[in-house]
Amino acid sequence: MLNEKKALLLIGSPKTKNGTSEALGNYLLQGLGKKGYEWEKLHILSILKNNGQELFNKVEDADIIILSFPLYVDSLPSPVIRALELIASNRGGRRSDKKRGLISITNCGFPETFHNNTAVKICKNFADKNDFKWLGGFALGGGGALNGRPIEQLGGMTRNIVKALDMIAEAISNDESIPPEAFDLMSRKLIPQFLYTTFANSGWKTQAKKFNANKLLYAKPYIKD
Repeated sequence: MLNEKKALLLIGSPKTKNGTSEALGNYLLQGLGKKGYEWEKLHILSILKNNGQELFNKVEDADIIILSFPLYVDSLPSPVIRALELIASNRGGRRSDKKRGLISITNCGFPETFHNNTAVKICKNFADKNDFKWLGGFALGGGGALNGRPIEQLGGMTRNIVKALDMIAEAISNDESIPPEAFDLMSRKLIPQFLYTTFANSGWKTQAKKFNANKLLYAKPYIKD
Protein backbone atom coordinates (compact mmCIF):
# COMPACT_ATOMS: atom_id res chain seq x y z
CA MET A 1 0.00 0.00 0.00
CA LEU A 2 1.18 3.51 -0.76
CA ASN A 3 0.82 4.72 2.82
CA GLU A 4 3.29 2.05 3.95
CA LYS A 5 6.08 3.36 1.73
CA LYS A 6 8.96 5.31 3.19
CA ALA A 7 11.10 8.10 1.76
CA LEU A 8 14.50 8.98 3.19
CA LEU A 9 16.34 12.24 2.52
CA LEU A 10 20.11 12.06 2.95
CA ILE A 11 21.55 15.58 3.19
CA GLY A 12 25.15 15.69 2.04
CA SER A 13 25.93 19.29 2.91
CA PRO A 14 28.31 20.09 5.78
CA LYS A 15 25.70 22.64 6.91
CA THR A 16 23.47 21.10 9.55
CA LYS A 17 20.73 23.66 8.96
CA ASN A 18 19.57 26.20 6.38
CA GLY A 19 21.50 24.64 3.50
CA THR A 20 20.46 24.70 -0.15
CA SER A 21 20.74 20.90 -0.39
CA GLU A 22 18.32 20.54 2.51
CA ALA A 23 15.91 23.11 1.04
CA LEU A 24 15.74 21.23 -2.26
CA GLY A 25 15.36 17.84 -0.58
CA ASN A 26 12.77 19.13 1.87
CA TYR A 27 10.41 20.24 -0.88
CA LEU A 28 10.52 16.85 -2.60
CA LEU A 29 10.23 15.00 0.70
CA GLN A 30 7.16 16.99 1.69
CA GLY A 31 5.69 16.42 -1.77
CA LEU A 32 6.02 12.67 -1.29
CA GLY A 33 4.50 13.06 2.16
CA LYS A 34 1.41 14.57 0.56
CA LYS A 35 1.24 11.48 -1.65
CA GLY A 36 1.08 9.20 1.38
CA TYR A 37 4.73 8.44 2.04
CA GLU A 38 6.20 8.31 5.51
CA TRP A 39 9.42 10.29 5.49
CA GLU A 40 12.58 11.00 7.42
CA LYS A 41 15.69 13.06 6.80
CA LEU A 42 19.27 12.62 7.99
CA HIS A 43 22.36 14.80 7.82
CA ILE A 44 25.09 12.48 6.58
CA LEU A 45 27.89 14.24 8.44
CA SER A 46 26.06 13.98 11.77
CA ILE A 47 25.02 10.35 11.44
CA LEU A 48 28.52 9.27 10.38
CA LYS A 49 29.88 10.77 13.59
CA ASN A 50 27.38 8.80 15.63
CA ASN A 51 26.73 5.46 13.97
CA GLY A 52 27.43 4.36 10.40
CA GLN A 53 25.39 1.21 10.94
CA GLU A 54 22.33 3.34 11.69
CA LEU A 55 22.75 4.99 8.28
CA PHE A 56 22.75 1.60 6.58
CA ASN A 57 19.69 0.46 8.53
CA LYS A 58 17.76 3.61 7.59
CA VAL A 59 18.61 3.14 3.91
CA GLU A 60 17.53 -0.50 3.99
CA ASP A 61 14.24 0.45 5.62
CA ALA A 62 13.35 3.03 2.93
CA ASP A 63 11.64 2.59 -0.41
CA ILE A 64 12.92 5.86 -1.92
CA ILE A 65 16.26 7.46 -1.06
CA ILE A 66 16.83 11.11 -2.00
CA LEU A 67 20.50 12.08 -1.95
CA SER A 68 20.86 15.86 -1.99
CA PHE A 69 24.30 17.46 -1.85
CA PRO A 70 26.47 20.37 -3.03
CA LEU A 71 29.15 19.88 -5.66
CA TYR A 72 32.71 19.71 -4.31
CA VAL A 73 35.53 19.83 -6.88
CA ASP A 74 33.34 18.31 -9.62
CA SER A 75 32.44 15.43 -7.31
CA LEU A 76 30.65 14.48 -4.10
CA PRO A 77 31.62 15.90 -0.67
CA SER A 78 33.86 13.46 1.20
CA PRO A 79 31.21 12.55 3.84
CA VAL A 80 28.83 11.57 1.03
CA ILE A 81 31.52 9.42 -0.57
CA ARG A 82 32.15 7.77 2.79
CA ALA A 83 28.43 7.14 3.30
CA LEU A 84 28.13 5.46 -0.10
CA GLU A 85 31.20 3.35 0.65
CA LEU A 86 29.66 2.19 3.92
CA ILE A 87 26.36 1.32 2.26
CA ALA A 88 28.16 -0.64 -0.46
CA SER A 89 30.36 -2.41 2.09
CA ASN A 90 27.39 -3.42 4.23
CA ARG A 91 25.57 -4.78 1.20
CA GLY A 92 28.65 -6.71 0.17
CA GLY A 93 27.39 -7.21 -3.37
CA ARG A 94 24.26 -9.00 -2.15
CA ARG A 95 21.01 -8.61 -4.03
CA SER A 96 18.35 -6.83 -2.01
CA ASP A 97 14.97 -8.26 -1.10
CA LYS A 98 13.30 -5.17 -2.56
CA LYS A 99 14.27 -2.65 -5.19
CA ARG A 100 14.82 0.68 -3.48
CA GLY A 101 14.73 3.77 -5.65
CA LEU A 102 17.58 6.28 -5.58
CA ILE A 103 17.43 9.84 -6.83
CA SER A 104 20.16 12.48 -6.56
CA ILE A 105 19.90 16.26 -6.46
CA THR A 106 23.18 18.08 -7.00
CA ASN A 107 23.64 21.83 -6.77
CA CYS A 108 26.74 23.86 -7.53
CA GLY A 109 27.80 27.46 -7.08
CA PHE A 110 28.70 27.85 -10.74
CA PRO A 111 25.94 29.31 -12.91
CA GLU A 112 26.37 26.53 -15.50
CA THR A 113 24.62 23.25 -14.70
CA PHE A 114 27.04 21.01 -16.62
CA HIS A 115 29.60 21.17 -13.81
CA ASN A 116 27.40 18.63 -12.00
CA ASN A 117 27.57 15.99 -14.74
CA THR A 118 30.41 13.92 -13.26
CA ALA A 119 28.78 13.83 -9.82
CA VAL A 120 25.50 12.61 -11.34
CA LYS A 121 27.36 9.82 -13.15
CA ILE A 122 29.02 8.77 -9.89
CA CYS A 123 25.63 8.46 -8.21
CA LYS A 124 24.24 6.42 -11.10
CA ASN A 125 27.25 4.13 -11.02
CA PHE A 126 26.72 3.59 -7.29
CA ALA A 127 23.05 2.76 -7.86
CA ASP A 128 23.80 0.31 -10.68
CA LYS A 129 26.48 -1.54 -8.74
CA ASN A 130 24.55 -1.76 -5.46
CA ASP A 131 21.13 -2.92 -6.62
CA PHE A 132 19.25 0.36 -6.37
CA LYS A 133 16.70 1.42 -8.96
CA TRP A 134 18.18 4.58 -10.48
CA LEU A 135 15.42 7.16 -10.81
CA GLY A 136 17.63 9.94 -12.15
CA GLY A 137 20.09 12.65 -11.21
CA PHE A 138 18.93 16.24 -11.08
CA ALA A 139 21.40 19.09 -11.39
CA LEU A 140 21.09 22.75 -10.50
CA GLY A 141 23.49 25.56 -11.27
CA GLY A 142 23.71 28.81 -9.32
CA GLY A 143 22.60 27.17 -6.09
CA GLY A 144 24.07 30.04 -4.11
CA ALA A 145 21.10 32.17 -5.14
CA LEU A 146 18.83 30.02 -2.97
CA ASN A 147 21.02 30.47 0.10
CA GLY A 148 19.22 27.70 1.96
CA ARG A 149 15.82 29.40 1.88
CA PRO A 150 12.62 27.36 1.39
CA ILE A 151 12.17 27.22 -2.36
CA GLU A 152 8.40 27.60 -2.21
CA GLN A 153 8.90 31.07 -0.69
CA LEU A 154 11.18 32.45 -3.42
CA GLY A 155 8.55 33.18 -6.04
CA GLY A 156 9.39 33.32 -9.73
CA MET A 157 13.08 32.53 -9.29
CA THR A 158 12.29 28.95 -8.27
CA ARG A 159 9.14 28.32 -10.29
CA ASN A 160 10.91 25.82 -12.55
CA ILE A 161 12.42 23.97 -9.59
CA VAL A 162 8.99 23.73 -7.95
CA LYS A 163 7.46 22.38 -11.16
CA ALA A 164 10.28 19.85 -11.54
CA LEU A 165 10.03 18.56 -7.99
CA ASP A 166 6.24 18.35 -8.22
CA MET A 167 6.64 16.23 -11.35
CA ILE A 168 9.14 13.98 -9.59
CA ALA A 169 6.84 13.42 -6.61
CA GLU A 170 3.90 12.68 -8.91
CA ALA A 171 5.87 10.19 -11.01
CA ILE A 172 7.34 8.37 -8.00
CA SER A 173 3.98 8.09 -6.26
CA ASN A 174 2.47 6.58 -9.42
CA ASP A 175 5.47 4.27 -9.95
CA GLU A 176 6.15 5.91 -13.30
CA SER A 177 9.33 7.09 -15.00
CA ILE A 178 10.20 10.69 -14.24
CA PRO A 179 9.45 12.76 -17.38
CA PRO A 180 12.40 14.33 -19.24
CA GLU A 181 10.78 17.75 -18.79
CA ALA A 182 11.52 17.59 -15.06
CA PHE A 183 15.26 17.26 -15.70
CA ASP A 184 15.15 20.19 -18.12
CA LEU A 185 13.20 22.42 -15.73
CA MET A 186 15.61 21.75 -12.87
CA SER A 187 18.64 22.64 -15.00
CA ARG A 188 17.38 26.06 -16.12
CA LYS A 189 19.08 29.18 -14.81
CA LEU A 190 17.53 30.76 -11.73
CA ILE A 191 18.47 34.29 -12.75
CA PRO A 192 20.39 35.79 -15.71
CA GLN A 193 24.04 34.77 -15.54
CA PHE A 194 25.43 38.30 -15.49
CA LEU A 195 23.33 39.09 -12.41
CA TYR A 196 24.44 35.93 -10.65
CA THR A 197 28.13 36.57 -11.27
CA THR A 198 27.75 40.20 -10.18
CA PHE A 199 26.17 39.18 -6.88
CA ALA A 200 28.65 36.32 -6.42
CA ASN A 201 31.67 38.58 -6.93
CA SER A 202 30.23 41.08 -4.48
CA GLY A 203 29.73 38.28 -1.97
CA TRP A 204 33.34 37.16 -2.28
CA LYS A 205 34.56 40.69 -1.61
CA THR A 206 32.28 41.04 1.41
CA GLN A 207 33.57 37.78 2.90
CA ALA A 208 37.17 38.71 2.16
CA LYS A 209 36.74 42.05 3.95
CA LYS A 210 35.14 40.27 6.91
CA PHE A 211 38.27 38.13 7.34
CA ASN A 212 40.73 40.92 6.50
CA ALA A 213 41.71 39.22 3.24
CA ASN A 214 40.34 41.77 0.78
CA LYS A 215 43.85 42.87 -0.21
CA LEU A 216 44.76 39.28 -1.08
CA LEU A 217 42.03 38.54 -3.61
CA TYR A 218 44.23 39.33 -6.58
CA ALA A 219 47.48 37.96 -5.16
CA LYS A 220 49.67 35.93 -7.54
CA PRO A 221 52.20 34.29 -5.23
CA TYR A 222 53.59 31.91 -7.87
CA ILE A 223 54.30 34.52 -10.51
CA LYS A 224 57.91 35.70 -10.47
CA ASP A 225 58.73 39.32 -11.04
